[in-house]
Amino acid sequence: MTSTASDPGVRVAATASGEGDFARELTRDSLLRLARREIAAIHVPGFCDRRIAGEVAGKAVRHKALGNYHKKYTSTVGRVFMPHIDTAWNPELTARYHDAALPSISEVRALFAPYLSPVDHLRLLLQECWPSGANLLRLRGRPCFVGALRVFHPMTSVFHPHNDHIEQETDAPEIAGVTEQLVANVYLQMPEEGGDLQLWRRDPTSAETRTILEVEGLDPATVEPPVHVIRPRAGDLVIFSSRMLHAVTPARGGHRVGMAAFIACKGPGEPLQYWS
Repeated sequence: MTSTASDPGVRVAATASGEGDFARELTRDSLLRLARREIAAIHVPGFCDRRIAGEVAGKAVRHKALGNYHKKYTSTVGRVFMPHIDTAWNPELTARYHDAALPSISEVRALFAPYLSPVDHLRLLLQECWPSGANLLRLRGRPCFVGALRVFHPMTSVFHPHNDHIEQETDAPEIAGVTEQLVANVYLQMPEEGGDLQLWRRDPTSAETRTILEVEGLDPATVEPPVHVIRPRAGDLVIFSSRMLHAVTPARGGHRVGMAAFIACKGPGEPLQYWS
């Protein structure tokens, strides 16, 4: 395992890097192993039809609701409909997010009609595979959006090394007891070059966390090389721990478009909860 983390509060993955770090199917066993950090990721090739994925990717790039994330290092990345992180602890933005959650889910679903949305497919599999099922996350009793479409523009969009942590976005009582946070990415379109997913298999240090909270990313020159670099194909599904450092390299020769959903885990005795 590659890691230079020395912060005593940092959680590091338990296994060495290699092909055995990946599961190729979404099953009860692979989900449990991922939640325990025994593997780096679940990578399911061909999770959704590539032709349909490409059609929806084009709609996302042209979508009237295409905006950008709000922090310095993520503001170059487009997203269709508001994700929870952009509520930014603001009561008005939080209310707007929850008001739009169910209508936004319906609009994303309509983009794939008459076919099943990959995120809806994922939701069904999580409900069936996890020992206690899975549900849409509700915060203070209000439903969350799930199914965000992310658009990485050629040459300009980048996700520097960062992590995602729901406890850093809200103090709603429903998040109490979360032990792991996963992120599921369904890739609708990949560029000719770049757009690779980098995984570090460690949590950020305390100092790194402070930087991430401020600007949503670390200077790549300050971080050791990633343990894994994944080059997904259009139609693939990749699930990994969002609490560990991860990044996306710049896209060249086309847009990188995907769907993303976070998954909160409180252990096998509690249902998974998903949102965007």
